[in-house]
Amino acid sequence: MFFPAMKKNKGEGLKVGSEIPGVKVFDTEGNPLSLRELCNQGIVLLYFFPKAFTPGCTLQACHLRDRLSDLQQHKIKVYGISKDKPCIQKKFSQSYRLNFCLLSDLHGEACKTFGVPLFLGMPKRVSFLIKEGKLLWRDFHPHVERTADDVLEAIAASMYWPKD
Repeated sequence: MFFPAMKKNKGEGLKVGSEIPGVKVFDTEGNPLSLRELCNQGIVLLYFFPKAFTPGCTLQACHLRDRLSDLQQHKIKVYGISKDKPCIQKKFSQSYRLNFCLLSDLHGEACKTFGVPLFLGMPKRVSFLIKEGKLLWRDFHPHVERTADDVLEAIAASMYWPKD
């Protein structure tokens, strides 16, 4: 039940078909969460972004906010993750009225185990689509204004995706 490999998604890191690692991240209140537990229930788009309040990250977050209902039609939950502190994630979420959860990878554990490259200590932009704890699809070069579109195209192109 995995998506066919896509040329742009070749790269290092967590491979399609892999189980999601049980690394700890933090919600906007500073509470620890297990990524494995978050991703074991249903379908999750986990997207890594460099830094809250930067132009590209703001565009991407607002794009996903505006397209969330389209993703939810496919029962997809969205989580954004960066190395920002929980209080920064909370302020970012509130400032742009984000309708999905942001997570903090304070110590870079998630970046390391998912194989997300760092640039100047910040995670590069990478998207992962996960179903019931297994990686279905990944995009190591997501476009800030097409992230939801690319996920929806991957779903539409996959003969393995259940049609409701």
